Amino acid sequence: MVVTKVEKLEPLPLRNEWMNDLAQAVAFLESLNLAHGDLRPENILLDRNRLKLSDFDCTAEIGTDFEACVAPYGRVLNSNETDQGRRGSSGFLGPRTEQFALGSLYYLINYGFEVYGDRCLTEDPKEHGPKVVDLLQKMEFPKLNGDPLIDDIIDKCWHNKYAAVAELAAHTQTLLAEGTNREGTNAKTNDEATNTEVADAREPNGDSCDDVDQGHPAEDSPSKKAFCQNLEKRGLLQLLSSGEPEQLGFTFEWYRHSC
Repeated sequence: MVVTKVEKLEPLPLRNEWMNDLAQAVAFLESLNLAHGDLRPENILLDRNRLKLSDFDCTAEIGTDFEACVAPYGRVLNSNETDQGRRGSSGFLGPRTEQFALGSLYYLINYGFEVYGDRCLTEDPKEHGPKVVDLLQKMEFPKLNGDPLIDDIIDKCWHNKYAAVAELAAHTQTLLAEGTNREGTNAKTNDEATNTEVADAREPNGDSCDDVDQGHPAEDSPSKKAFCQNLEKRGLLQLLSSGEPEQLGFTFEWYRHSC
């Protein structure tokens, strides 16, 4: 196993922005009764200083069997979680799986390496991966000794403390203001911070999803709820899984089609 760590972490305000970008994007999918299903670094794009989700091949309705479980962004269930699915499986897609993956992504953003990526857990490097899977199944996580506010969010994500991703998104929203107090820098306003996009998604008629206020849970915004219901009626789930992004109004030519 080769241990890889970034030489220097990004400034705290930017990391806060990234955490909020991811939470707001996943919360938007949740408002459509969808889960991304494959949240990991390879499926996240950096657009200037903003993070956006990509690769919706595994996106499915909440409650669907979770198939793309890749440690440390997913974990298999233990015997105490039978309500979440069969023991030894990845369980059902939903707030539990999505926030767990986000917790591990937040760990990577704020510590500079993946969960247990700073050490070799076994004498044989090839056994490191299975060991990580085993530790996560037992709910054993590395010690968190970074920023207390961020560590609190990571810990809650790993332990399924948020009833919905929208609740997590509301929490990450507060980091933007907290960042001003903690580092003495000017955090962006709520209007700027809530301009989160899901892979620059647009309505089929070309209208931007930026019209939706993603800074608040769906149930608090009737207009957002109506917008999301409209997308469902237009067959968003089927289009996301079709591999034909142009049907959704996507114009980027760099979309990675899978064969």
